[in-house]
Amino acid sequence: MITVQALLDTESLKLAVLGGVSGLMRTINWAHAVDLPDPWRWIAAGNLVMTTGVGMPRNASDQVSWLEKLAHSNASALVVARQADAPELSREMLEAADRLMFPVLAASFELEFVQLSRHVIESVLQAQRDRFRASEQLFETYATALREVPDMAGRLTVLSDRLRLGLAIEDAGSGSIIVSSRALPSSDETHPGFVERVAIGGRARANLVICRRDAEALQDPLLVRSLLGLLEIELERMMIDRDNLRKEGAALLRSLLRGEAEFSFRPVLERRGLTGTLVVLAVSPGKQGTWSVAEIHHAPALQARPPLLLEDDVLLALAQDDADTIECLRLDLGKGTVLGISGPVTETAGFRESVRQARLALAQAREVGTGVVRYGEIETGTITMPRSLAEASALVGRYLGPVIEYDRVHATALLTTLMTFLENDGNWKSTAFDLAIHRQTLVYRLKQIEQLSGVKSTTTDGITRLWLAIQAGKAANLLSDDLSKSSDR
Repeated sequence: MITVQALLDTESLKLAVLGGVSGLMRTINWAHAVDLPDPWRWIAAGNLVMTTGVGMPRNASDQVSWLEKLAHSNASALVVARQADAPELSREMLEAADRLMFPVLAASFELEFVQLSRHVIESVLQAQRDRFRASEQLFETYATALREVPDMAGRLTVLSDRLRLGLAIEDAGSGSIIVSSRALPSSDETHPGFVERVAIGGRARANLVICRRDAEALQDPLLVRSLLGLLEIELERMMIDRDNLRKEGAALLRSLLRGEAEFSFRPVLERRGLTGTLVVLAVSPGKQGTWSVAEIHHAPALQARPPLLLEDDVLLALAQDDADTIECLRLDLGKGTVLGISGPVTETAGFRESVRQARLALAQAREVGTGVVRYGEIETGTITMPRSLAEASALVGRYLGPVIEYDRVHATALLTTLMTFLENDGNWKSTAFDLAIHRQTLVYRLKQIEQLSGVKSTTTDGITRLWLAIQAGKAANLLSDDLSKSSDR
């Protein structure tokens, strides 16, 4: 677009400014010659109004009122090429132009309005061509980035370099940054007035954050709309991918609950970022949450390591034992959300046992009126020798499951240490000798076992629970042969 200042700088037009100097940076989108007494009825916002002055009132106060109506129509400026019998422009009118920051320019009567119009129109058309060319180049840049750059942060960086500014996408609800270009300016580099947030359409519930280092960067609304359109498509594609991941996860959990699959699909989980210690969450959603149960998988905190989710009478989730994941579910599903967390999921205890633990913990959380309860935090009743395989699995899973899982992940020997300690009737010296380790190492290992199992191996109650769990595991063949042999010698 051409500005009023650019017209003044065009020497061939021989224009002079009479008033409204503060508005010289207004842009012009068209030019109209109007000699009628009410030009504001015949023009559009952004138009340059050209007149010979014959339609203007002669009285100073009427001229002020006339100019105010013209300025309030959002015209860009007024050019007066006064003919001989037209009224003089009053001092009051020019003072009003300054007050309204509405440029009033003087032109020679010999200046043909068609020449001025042609200059404006050619400038506007050239600006339109430049804008469309810039949009086309933006699409080409983004298409190339889609082919060559695997992650969205990288693609935003490519766009940032192309547009010479910082770009980020933030969650509209929390204001937290979801993804940003690597060239995002710091708060010290960016003037507060040069940061703009624009809503991205579609389901994304996200804003595009534009950080300009100077006032000239990406001011074109057409280019911004083009960029928003590209990002809306990209975010929708990512949401569709997450929708599909959720469907696959629900199908997998359903098959596990029916006993149609075994918990031996670690590679599948690792591809989803689910590594390390996993737990089952039983969630009773609250009300008026940021995300509904049907859309919770789109919450930013769950996108890095998306849990497997299944809607049952409660929401079941197989997730990393991670504080961010648990807090996301508790807070984003609304006030009153209650969670029960199982012990670590192990092949020994089985997936369905972990679901039972999570449901039991959820029931206990409801009973005591707290938001989150982990299985085993609230002990109930006394412990007895299990009477069935299911009870044996539950006992092993409750007390030995976390220890077995820790040994598997970290290649340690905590369960062997525990068995040896109990076989030696809690004798520290004999246990350290049998394991060929220093006594202090034994102390450290037993503290780890206490943290994982939730019971002390040095108290009567703790020894009873752990010993019964080991005997149940051996009787039900739930412990490995090597461990059983080491404990029978």
